[in-house]
Amino acid sequence: MQSAWTTPFSLRENFISDLGNTECGPYPAGSESYVCSPWHAAMNASFIVQGLIILTGGALLYRSFPARRLRAAGFLLLATAGPGLILVGLFPENENLPPHKLGAGLQFVLGNLGIALLGIVLARAGRRPLLSAFSVLCGVVGVLATWLLVTDRFLGLGIGGMERFAAYPLPIWLIAVGIASLRGGPAAIPQRPR
Repeated sequence: MQSAWTTPFSLRENFISDLGNTECGPYPAGSESYVCSPWHAAMNASFIVQGLIILTGGALLYRSFPARRLRAAGFLLLATAGPGLILVGLFPENENLPPHKLGAGLQFVLGNLGIALLGIVLARAGRRPLLSAFSVLCGVVGVLATWLLVTDRFLGLGIGGMERFAAYPLPIWLIAVGIASLRGGPAAIPQRPR
């Protein structure tokens, strides 16, 4: 979608949501950043679809994780990320910023916390240590990147680069855990409550 831009799109300087911005012009208003996304409708639809995928993926994966007290908490946090992304798609940044930011926050904070908790669930089950470590790592990276983003510490990555470190752990995690489940991953862990 960024290839359709008539002006340069920077992974370092542009927000992901700039791709869903519905008007061409300086954004935020009065800034030197010029945003023009001809495929904004497709991008906003993709946010909504990703939110639905998170909800569906979470529901499909729930029983494949060991029955622990933290499992419900982890999946509840993960489930909030789905509606969050739906809000991002329904309310483009330039049209209604408060619900857009709320939706992004749900994904960045609660979604990443949820996957970290699910990594702890796997660790406590004593199986799949690589998947467990990967889950905790994804969650911690996402939460830490979110904190750095909101405190304007970009570590040379730019605002767009840091935002991607906050946003991408969740979809990457869903893909990895989905593949692991298809290959007998978390489902192979005995379901014994603790």
